[in-house]
Amino acid sequence: MSNPSVSRRDTAEAETFPVRLGPLSGVLKQADGRIFLPLIAVALWALSHPFMGVIGDGAVYIARALADLDPNGLGRDMMFVNDGQSRFSLFPLALDHLVSGIGVEATAILLAVVSMFAWLAALSIFARRYVAWHWVAVVVIFLAVLPPSYGMPWRFRFSEVMSVPRPFAEACVLAALTAVAGGRIWLAFLALIIASLVHPLMALAGWAVLGFVLCSENRRWRLAAALTVGALLVGAALGAPLLGRLFTVMSPNLKALATSRSDLLFPTQWPLEAIGPLVVQTASILVAASFYAGRLRVILLAAVVAGLGGIGAQILFGDFLSSLLVIQAQLWRMAWLLAALGNFALALCAIMLLQRGPRAHLVLALLAAAWLLREDPAGTAAIAAIALCLHFGTSLIRVPIPWAAAWIGWAALAILAVCLNLHYFAGYSQFLAGIPAGGPPGFGFFWNRRYVALPIGALALAFAFARPSRALWAAQCAVSLLLIGLVALCWDCRAPFQKLIDADRPPPALTRLLASRDGEVLWIGGLTEAWYLAGRPQWASPQQGVSTVFSPELAIKWRERMNFLIAHDLVHGVSDVVPPSNSLPHLTATNVAELCARRDAPAWIVAPADEVSNLQPSYWQPSVPSFLMTEEPDGSYAWHRIADYAVLPCAGGVTAARR
Repeated sequence: MSNPSVSRRDTAEAETFPVRLGPLSGVLKQADGRIFLPLIAVALWALSHPFMGVIGDGAVYIARALADLDPNGLGRDMMFVNDGQSRFSLFPLALDHLVSGIGVEATAILLAVVSMFAWLAALSIFARRYVAWHWVAVVVIFLAVLPPSYGMPWRFRFSEVMSVPRPFAEACVLAALTAVAGGRIWLAFLALIIASLVHPLMALAGWAVLGFVLCSENRRWRLAAALTVGALLVGAALGAPLLGRLFTVMSPNLKALATSRSDLLFPTQWPLEAIGPLVVQTASILVAASFYAGRLRVILLAAVVAGLGGIGAQILFGDFLSSLLVIQAQLWRMAWLLAALGNFALALCAIMLLQRGPRAHLVLALLAAAWLLREDPAGTAAIAAIALCLHFGTSLIRVPIPWAAAWIGWAALAILAVCLNLHYFAGYSQFLAGIPAGGPPGFGFFWNRRYVALPIGALALAFAFARPSRALWAAQCAVSLLLIGLVALCWDCRAPFQKLIDADRPPPALTRLLASRDGEVLWIGGLTEAWYLAGRPQWASPQQGVSTVFSPELAIKWRERMNFLIAHDLVHGVSDVVPPSNSLPHLTATNVAELCARRDAPAWIVAPADEVSNLQPSYWQPSVPSFLMTEEPDGSYAWHRIADYAVLPCAGGVTAARR
């Protein structure tokens, strides 16, 4: 169900476009709204989803593939020996073939591009259920530039551009919702089955929405749902594989480790800033749903139920009751769909409300202000509540809203947006000035805060609502060309050292230094360097801790090693957060000797040369320097250039000597 005025505008274009352009008028008429605006949307999507390389969870998935291809080498890493996660998805199997066939870097780039286009395609066909084709590009632009985070603020995002299965499962969920909206339930089931095979945790939100829609329409589905839940509970009570974990309580020690390693798994540990996005996403969906009927409305509302319900279930059964299955299933991840459809709903609100009177304009201005202030939970809640009262309280609030009030609202919003953007760009410019030559490209940090989403969204709406003309054609053409040029320049945001890691070709000089003894490598200050630069198992790294919640064996071994490193000032902590300069690890004759005296000592230690004292190591100089960013107590950032690495033999003891 779409707005009737949309189709009227589409048919009016032929009458309004200037005919003086002669034979080109037909081509330019099509290019005006049906070519350039989609080009702008795709370019903005690429710009807001820059490629950062083989990092984060993507580095773990690809390293798992490398371990499968080298079971006697990298496959001996404790994270892959005690892998309790990969067998639940078909994605690692696909990665094994890709990595063996085309290599690490090509696999990462291919998956990044394919995931983006899968998301764009799924989003476009889903949006078409709600708006005419002319407006689909506007919806895509809104989702491209609005904040994509969910859960712990700024830590998790939907539509990631990494070598992970999550974006592919999300795209399948959107395809399933499109099928539900079109009445093709069998196709929805098929899409969700595929999503579950790719990433079962991300598919949960889709199953929840499908179940909500079907149960709201037919009591037989409610009976089927009840029987399914009952069967699952019986299976859990009988200790069925995987289901038996529902009634298994995670040990306090393991839960404490999971909390210290990553408190984002437990919603009760989230900061208050996590509330604001949930409020404004819900408010936007409620307003957008009021413009639709039937399944289109139910799907939007079901996303709210799934997202908030998943977080609530995680709090009750995970945080408080410590159910092992719930903690591992991470039900809070169902909020990804709430976040995605929250952004989607704001686009719908903009399209619909702008075509109505002053009350609707004021509601939209308030919603936009709530989005800008989403990190302030109290302010966001208050503004969103006023917007909801104005929108739904027309029968109670009969006082007419004059256009003057709407214009005041727009003016206040514009001032707020300008102030926030000026403040952010001032800080961003200062941050860019601090990046040293050879460091990571600054554009990769541009989208950390997305206040710029408001002016970009406003420009997209102006393009979409404007009457076709030569000026509009020229403006859209210029913006398209500019954005396409920026994509060519900025989409690959990898630092030179990251490209060295992604190449997965261990540098010959480093390989020669390590060739005399086999075994694990402790890379001081590193996350995945031992995997990709040395081709060796890691002795201990914060990156290995991401899977500890799925494997008690890994958790015990990893925690003991990391605690040893922390106690001896060889690592700054068990998480991968940015440390301050004063907590960087430092190698001395004493702590190195104590490490190498362990029965399970690593074969080698690799560390930044500046962090080594009173030792005589060999040195490896990479072809490009590495840079470490630290966050200082005053909130500023410092960059540390690492041009040389010290390489020390360890297992069996080392001889420390003063320089």
